[in-house]
Amino acid sequence: MTASAPSHRSARARLTGALFALAVLAAGCTGGEEPAPEGAPAVSDGGGASDGGTGGGGSDDSGASDGGGQTAAALPRDPYPVTPAPDDFEPPEPCSGEGAYYAEVGGTGTPDLPERAGESLTIEATGIEGADAQLTATLGEGDPREIEDITLGETVSIDLWTLSVTSVCEETEQVEFDLIN
Repeated sequence: MTASAPSHRSARARLTGALFALAVLAAGCTGGEEPAPEGAPAVSDGGGASDGGTGGGGSDDSGASDGGGQTAAALPRDPYPVTPAPDDFEPPEPCSGEGAYYAEVGGTGTPDLPERAGESLTIEATGIEGADAQLTATLGEGDPREIEDITLGETVSIDLWTLSVTSVCEETEQVEFDLIN
């Protein structure tokens, strides 16, 4: 039994030394002036400190709201892509009045699109040039994002919604569309 005692003390000494080193390291990271705030990340912050998260002391342009070192994924700001109409599509007259929803230039879609997964989608018409409509889409309280120019028979998928343009009327500055999905 006496042979195991030095080994046991050696392991205990190593553990004590490791804990002391960890405490010194933690004190050095916080400046040693004040204890870390209660909400501060522990030894691991999920990788945020090393990849530009808020734990690294730099500015956080990511929009993360919890300050916990995790950054929100940046949303692409390219326009939503449009799917062309099928090759055999024969467009109706441009001012047909066939859409279940419409938006006048400078206004938002009417009636409101149904919410999906607790989110709302708002479509705004920003312009019409010939047969092409310029639209923006806003998810929830986010910023508006352009949709590629769209015309009769074309569709656009925005998160959980798919819209199909049924009328682009330059005379009345109105775009009509259906919710197809």
